[in-house]
Amino acid sequence: MLDSTSSVRPRDGKARPSVDFNGEWRNELGSSISLKVTADGSVEGTYKRAVGSASSKEEFPLVGFATGALLCLSVSLGKSGSVISWVGQHTKENKRPVIKTMWLLARDVPDPDDPSNFGGAIVTGYNHFVR
Repeated sequence: MLDSTSSVRPRDGKARPSVDFNGEWRNELGSSISLKVTADGSVEGTYKRAVGSASSKEEFPLVGFATGALLCLSVSLGKSGSVISWVGQHTKENKRPVIKTMWLLARDVPDPDDPSNFGGAIVTGYNHFVR
């Protein structure tokens, strides 16, 4: 179960991260994210995937936002013509930090193939990232 965490809102009305997302995280498939979060919740970093058609040594820039214990990240997967976004929440399992996420991956479908292949152009799943 996810921890219930309220975000503290400063006078400017913007929610700030309430947990430390900074650093290296790895998911159950071996893919990794390296995150740098600013005080206002902007996220920059890199994504290195262990699955799919790209080389596992290839890194992709990522951007996102953190607010309270929530995180969203987006990555363009370069030459593959795909984009992926994760949305999730930081919590703890067995006293270990974890980010539980759901993701959407969109693939570019050539226009002539749109009617028959568009349904498979967007896929979804989940990942748990741990330190």
